[in-house]
Amino acid sequence: MEPTTALSVSAQIAVAIAGFAGVVAAFRNDSVHDWGQVEKFWLRLLLVNSILPLAFSMVGLFLLSVTYDSPAIWRWCSGFATLFLFPFAIMILTTVVGFAPGQLEAAGGTRFTSYALITILTAVCLLQLYNLATLGAFWPFFGAIVALLLGAMYQFVRLVISPRRPTT
Repeated sequence: MEPTTALSVSAQIAVAIAGFAGVVAAFRNDSVHDWGQVEKFWLRLLLVNSILPLAFSMVGLFLLSVTYDSPAIWRWCSGFATLFLFPFAIMILTTVVGFAPGQLEAAGGTRFTSYALITILTAVCLLQLYNLATLGAFWPFFGAIVALLLGAMYQFVRLVISPRRPTT
């Protein structure tokens, strides 16, 4: 698959998943403003996990329109992704650590799952740095997009099917 095709498809998927946030809100009986902290955090993750791949895909498509050699394009893209992925991982970690004991579990989540997702995101960040410094290949950059889209799908499913329990 050509990078332009892959990036175009990932951009379309990212827009669709971002639109699913409205579906999530419709599935719930109460207003988003009445949701608990954990559920609001999950909704934020859903949105960011779909907006970042959209932005990354658009930057990749833009750089492909410039006539530079391909490894330089993918290094630039990985550098751009790193600028957003590391702060995103830190934001997730500080938020999860800040939840009161039992708060994640009361919303239907677990600390293990949260830390596993943070670990995956950190690995994706490190892969971007490796691509920036050494590889200059498309697949690590596209791997970051795929990982974020999978994270968005996970957040969507978690918000739709997790039992509604009162949280703070």
